[in-house]
Amino acid sequence: MNKNLKEALKLMLFLTDEQPLDEDFDKINFKKEGWFREFHWTEKNEEKAKVWLSNFLKKNWEGIAEHKPFNKYTRDEIAEQFIFNYAPMTRELKITDFTPTVSWAQLDEVMSKREQKEFNIWMIGQTTPLHGVYKSDLSRYLAHLPCID
Repeated sequence: MNKNLKEALKLMLFLTDEQPLDEDFDKINFKKEGWFREFHWTEKNEEKAKVWLSNFLKKNWEGIAEHKPFNKYTRDEIAEQFIFNYAPMTRELKITDFTPTVSWAQLDEVMSKREQKEFNIWMIGQTTPLHGVYKSDLSRYLAHLPCID
């Protein structure tokens, strides 16, 4: 396996819930159809992987792309396609993805932009502490329950 491809796959799998160790990475059968379905991550980690891979492709495109990407748009497109083809299964957020005090910064760290937008719409009219949200509200949102405020 090409070293650039191996590095890209390692980073991608590092962002999964399963986080295989280096010695386990070599045991993964990448030729097996659907190998990536054995791993899971959040939308936010998928976003992080796309950004990282796009930057990685500046100098490390061989083995991942057919031609050297000539600009950021092309790198982003290659990263998007790579993730589309080999990404782990995206899972819904769980309350355990958050610490007991759920700050706005932590929501930004864990939720994708789409998830944040949907959560903010759900939160309209809810009472919130100054620097975040109540864990009970977040828990109700993640369980797809209605607001009760």
